[in-house]
Amino acid sequence: MTLVEHDLVQNGEEFSTDWCNKSKSWFSERKHSGRDFSVTAAIDCLSRVQLRAVTLQLSNRRMGGLLEAEIRGLNEVNAALRTFLSEQHRITEVALDEKPHHKLL
Repeated sequence: MTLVEHDLVQNGEEFSTDWCNKSKSWFSERKHSGRDFSVTAAIDCLSRVQLRAVTLQLSNRRMGGLLEAEIRGLNEVNAALRTFLSEQHRITEVALDEKPHHKLL
């Protein structure tokens, strides 16, 4: 809802594909069944939120602060996803954008 409130997402399909890296119907299926984020969906969304926040922060400098509300919204979503991962899955740190150096056997 925070993404919608800040005009960062228009519908469930866009949220599913652009923010959670899932199929177009993923959000509606989750909503219909009453299920929440999976760990992978939450981490994918967190990654996209952080990338978008950095992008908007860079653009915000050039635009004289016009994107502050969107950046605050993304920061709210970032905090909510981290809380969800911590409370629901006991994941307190997420290493984003790091490529593994070695394959696990």
